Amino acid sequence: MTTSATLDVRESAPRYRHQTIFDLFSMEPGQTARLVNDHDPVQLSYQLDAERPDQFRWEYPASGPERWVVEITSRDLAFDARPILAAGEEPFAAGVDAAAMVGDDEIFVVYAPLEPIPPEAVLGERGFRHRVDQTNEETWRVTFRRS
Repeated sequence: MTTSATLDVRESAPRYRHQTIFDLFSMEPGQTARLVNDHDPVQLSYQLDAERPDQFRWEYPASGPERWVVEITSRDLAFDARPILAAGEEPFAAGVDAAAMVGDDEIFVVYAPLEPIPPEAVLGERGFRHRVDQTNEETWRVTFRRS
């Protein structure tokens, strides 16, 4: 486990806490951020899971009543096909190669301007199951994990 940062938000104004914490979550797979808070940040875990499903593992080394410590580990390897497609190039081979780097406890997330059906089929044959979400009119998110 590699800790990328420790963030103590106990002295931060509550209205700034979530954004401060979200700014922390650009971690590589396997990196861990340590969050110190004055209460259980369970609402934050719900928000993260709604916006980035299954991408983080939460562990509580300390659980209150006045000091909560949460170690949040990134489990996702992200591949953004949108800029590749916008440049007029084909992202298929690069995406499949990136998926090969995914470990057993990690997930592979593809962002694309349309549902990436060919990679879903190929990665399915390679032992991945997937979940598809259209996050807005211009972005599809497909989360792959090994079966």
